[in-house]
Amino acid sequence: MRMAQEQEFRSVVLGEAQEPWNGFARLWDRSDGRSPFQSPAILRHHAVSTTGVKHLFASHRNGEMHAGVVLKQDEAHDLSFLSDLKTDVNHFLFHTQAGEDERAVFFQEFLGTVKRENLTLTLNNQPGDDRTTELIVRMADEVGLYCAMLTHSACPVVEAPTPEALYEHVNGLRELRYRVNKLRKQKAAVFETFTDDRDLDVWTDAFCDAHVRRWHGTATPSNLRHPHRRIFLKGCLRAWVQDGLLVRFSVRLEEGRIGFVIGLRAPETIVHHSTTYDPRHAKSSPGKALLLHMAEWMRDNGYRTLDFGDGREEYKYSVANAERPLARLFIARKDNLRFIASTSVIRAVRGNRFLSGVYERHLKPRMKA
Repeated sequence: MRMAQEQEFRSVVLGEAQEPWNGFARLWDRSDGRSPFQSPAILRHHAVSTTGVKHLFASHRNGEMHAGVVLKQDEAHDLSFLSDLKTDVNHFLFHTQAGEDERAVFFQEFLGTVKRENLTLTLNNQPGDDRTTELIVRMADEVGLYCAMLTHSACPVVEAPTPEALYEHVNGLRELRYRVNKLRKQKAAVFETFTDDRDLDVWTDAFCDAHVRRWHGTATPSNLRHPHRRIFLKGCLRAWVQDGLLVRFSVRLEEGRIGFVIGLRAPETIVHHSTTYDPRHAKSSPGKALLLHMAEWMRDNGYRTLDFGDGREEYKYSVANAERPLARLFIARKDNLRFIASTSVIRAVRGNRFLSGVYERHLKPRMKA
């Protein structure tokens, strides 16, 4: 048995009790990644925004949570990240003091629970080149579970050794400088940055209106045309403000805002999570101009990585100098033939260029909006 005597694994159904949430919040605060998509306030928001059972799987050492994840369970007993509701990348949280053996014990116990209770596990948007993903695959094999990994997307990034070097890289792109100068000189544009909830409702309404106009008449109309999606988005933004993670960037003309980026803070990183622009100003390329504005703010505030989030959109690669693969993991008991067959179909679709293109161009944008 790998488990050290002082390490205890617990599975808790989350409800009104505060202590499990408080323990998870303390873990996030001491975690080695501090992912904005697993921050305490955003997960609490997701928990009250959806129906169904939410589980906290956690490992404690000497009474302190050292590993944990919050998952939701559907009617088919499939577990997935609660953060799937609004995420680019999903993470398991580990205390900065949790070593490799301790992490392996957590996955041994967690996956053993999946096997024992005949659950299935679909882990979307896992960092494909991360040691944690490798550890999950290895421990699933040790526990005796079926495990399939499918690399399905990527996060383009701009990486630099220092914030100043990141700014120099972005500022070196002539088109971005041209877009910024044109907006400022010809349209008297103002570039804005918000790190609190100032003007949040008005700003978000303008973001939603622009998003709806941007995708109107396309094969993937914005789901922000529905009032409940706007309410959900505002709740997400307020949750990220509560945890000190939200950074909003925008371009404003006299008649109103025309370009928007929802950014999220991570260690040394800003995640370019959501963006849109008013298509009536498409020739001014406000979204591209904002990239230079963001890089300047990042330089002045100590961020050296710009993570463009999930998706291989062309505009990202005009700036990015690297990418991080994203994978999906499908885990179940080996006698769960229905789940295994379904996974095989998904792999076949992803392996077919035409079907994969339909998914990327039509289905995926609908799910992410």
